[in-house]
Amino acid sequence: MTREEFEIYRNKLMERFYWCTTRAEMRYLTREKGYRFLFRCTHFKTNKYFWVFDKTDELLKEAEAFRRKRLEKKSKLKENEVIVAE
Repeated sequence: MTREEFEIYRNKLMERFYWCTTRAEMRYLTREKGYRFLFRCTHFKTNKYFWVFDKTDELLKEAEAFRRKRLEKKSKLKENEVIVAE
């Protein structure tokens, strides 16, 4: 497979599937929102798990909501650390 063929193949995979790389996000999507992943894999370099979902508009909205919530929590924690440090 040439590099060009690989890029085409990879882009098609990225259009079709959603890769979830954190356990927290996987739990949010499966337990709280009721989605089911297609399969779990292990990354060949890092040996860490990742989960593959069918990519839908609803799933992408939920994943974005999860990221926003997580960023809000992190920013609140940083705000509290700054107040305590002063």
